[in-house]
Amino acid sequence: MRKPYYRRKEWIIAMLSACLPAAIIGIILYVLGTQQIEKEAQKAHQNQVSYAIERINENLNHLELIMAQWSFNLNLGSSFSELDVYENFKSTRSIYQALTWIKSSDPLIGEVTLYLDKQQMLINENTGIHVISSTDELEVYRTLASYQRDVYWTNQLSANSEMAPFSLIVRIPGGLVQTEAALIVEINAKKLNALISELDADGTGATVLLQQDGGIISLGQDSIARPTDLDLTLMRLVDSGGGTEQSSSIQTWNSEAYSVSVGQMKRIGHLWTIASATPLDQMTKPVQRLSRIIMLTGCLGIFLALMLSWYSYQRMYNPINRLIQQLKPGRSGGGLDEFDYIADEWKHLSRESQILQARIDQHLPSLRENFLLQLMQGNLSLLSESELAERVEQLGWEADDRVYAVLVLQIHGIYRSEGKFSPGDEPLVSFAAMNIVQELIKNKGIDGDTVNFHDLTLGVLVRQPADMSEEHSRTDLFHLAEELAHTLNSLLKVEVTVSVGGRTEELRKLAHMFDDTRNALAYRKHDEAQQILDALDIIPGGQDAIAYPFEEEAAILKALRSGNEAELVELLDHFFLMLKTGLDTELGVRQALMQLCGNIHNTIMLSGYNPLQLNDGLDMWEQLTAIREPEAIVSWIKQYIVAPYIVRLHSTQDMQLKRLVENVLSTIHTSYAHDISLEYCADVHGTYAKKLSLGFKQVTGQTFIDYLTQYRLTKAKQLLVETDEKINDIAIRVGYQPPYFNRLFKKYEGMTPGQYREKAEIHEL
Repeated sequence: MRKPYYRRKEWIIAMLSACLPAAIIGIILYVLGTQQIEKEAQKAHQNQVSYAIERINENLNHLELIMAQWSFNLNLGSSFSELDVYENFKSTRSIYQALTWIKSSDPLIGEVTLYLDKQQMLINENTGIHVISSTDELEVYRTLASYQRDVYWTNQLSANSEMAPFSLIVRIPGGLVQTEAALIVEINAKKLNALISELDADGTGATVLLQQDGGIISLGQDSIARPTDLDLTLMRLVDSGGGTEQSSSIQTWNSEAYSVSVGQMKRIGHLWTIASATPLDQMTKPVQRLSRIIMLTGCLGIFLALMLSWYSYQRMYNPINRLIQQLKPGRSGGGLDEFDYIADEWKHLSRESQILQARIDQHLPSLRENFLLQLMQGNLSLLSESELAERVEQLGWEADDRVYAVLVLQIHGIYRSEGKFSPGDEPLVSFAAMNIVQELIKNKGIDGDTVNFHDLTLGVLVRQPADMSEEHSRTDLFHLAEELAHTLNSLLKVEVTVSVGGRTEELRKLAHMFDDTRNALAYRKHDEAQQILDALDIIPGGQDAIAYPFEEEAAILKALRSGNEAELVELLDHFFLMLKTGLDTELGVRQALMQLCGNIHNTIMLSGYNPLQLNDGLDMWEQLTAIREPEAIVSWIKQYIVAPYIVRLHSTQDMQLKRLVENVLSTIHTSYAHDISLEYCADVHGTYAKKLSLGFKQVTGQTFIDYLTQYRLTKAKQLLVETDEKINDIAIRVGYQPPYFNRLFKKYEGMTPGQYREKAEIHEL
């Protein structure tokens, strides 16, 4: 079949596109880019010097700060002028400890010496006590101790070659008090040089740190006693006025261009200058080399492209043909505009995707309403707070930093609605009211949703920011309630009562809060067109409130549904203890226990079990009425209601769990060679991973991954002994990549697969 013309044309375009851009880019980079790169390199060098100055400043500032703190913390209980270092051993030992701590407090500190003015001596942790006998030496130290500043730098003490020329002096005590002592902190030259030498890590340039008078503090990698020619040239540049507070320039030395950056740092009483010179050739050489390589590659590429582009284009065109076959089997790409065909198919798939998304969007409101209905009716009490929050986020609601408030609307008087409605129109009224409420909430920009209970009652869940105050929240809720009542009354000509509930951060408490809010509707007044009720004022009931532990009862019913017998017994005992604490009379405790017993009975029936069959037709209320002691009632509930139910529930659950695990084992045995996981098996068998994991361990005594690993290794050992297949092929057959299979096999069997096969062959012989 004749090849289409557009394919040859595209081959030529591909060939030119592969060669010409590389050559053009190489020329542009080589001709025009070098100068710009030099400027950028110079700018980067200046930024590097500025950063180094800032970092060195931070280290020296930290040193000055901690030494100032030590000058106040070095307190021996008496003044240094009264200290006898030979007699007062305790104070002398404290001085040695303090000097050790000071030395270890900063890595820049090389040596710390305490000068005592009255005693005319020096104390150092390494050299011990040194009495100053020389008058000239004593005069130097007294001059340092009488300086006007409490903390300052000096270059008068630089005898030690391992220390930097500058030392930090801290007068003790400072201020206007006559100085009794001074701390002399010598800087470790190696540490300081390491900070400076980072500006010239490869050693091709030079870096200097100079005093204000031009004296050398550090030359980085070079010794200050043996500066190089480049070091001396850089110092002359700084000394001649080239070193301002911050400057950058290009200098030429020995026919080589250098980027020179100079900066200054202010120390206490001194101004230090740092300068760095880096060869520009080192910065631009990689780019120049790359430009030449690109030009050469472009020239050679033209020749190579003539031979390879056609072959490459054919190979690139094969995936298009395969894609066409996937979209429509049996259709050939020859002579067709494949890209137009793929575009048409893509549009078709996009339309189908949009249709599916539209269907999801269409059903999302009903899914949300159903979730809210189940949540407010307490049908989701078995879910944890985190699981409820996950469901909320899946439905597109914001769950973080939110509190939830509930409003309940009750519609009355539809038969007095001026003939607008008639008997049997209750669903229509509820539907119309819900649409009006939803539209009003949407127009006001309120984050909320509505639930229709189809009995002329609507529930409104409002989500508010967690940082909103209680007063602000209640004000907004009452304004919303008034507007809802007024709008429904005006449009539908019906009587409307709105009960405003409290607010909570926990989704699990919404069902209880909704019940309280709905129960408050019983306190409405007759023949009022619009009423707003505050459930928080109505529900407590003043002094007649009952001390019944509702939350503990909810926990008991939750444990009953889940079949957790140990937790259930513990909760029943705690419930009884709270009854005895909160109720004064035995009659009150008995009534509360009867209430609990009825709710437990109702929960068992809702779970699908007949209490009469569980208790062999035992008349529960007759038995309970005959029991006089409250403790005996609790025991009777445990023995005749809870225990039979738990036994039956566990029996049913065990059968279901065993059947589930058997199905999972069958999946493992048939699909072990594939990439299967606990989550995959849970999805296949209609459960969730956590339940399957616990159930698998309970039934088999092993975790899912341990069982799968052992089964795969058993199959692998069979293949190693019974076949001559390669070990890599066996690894793939049992579901592992060869390197991981070898490590796993050795971990469990203590030998490699090859050693296992050899051992098996020896046994056969």
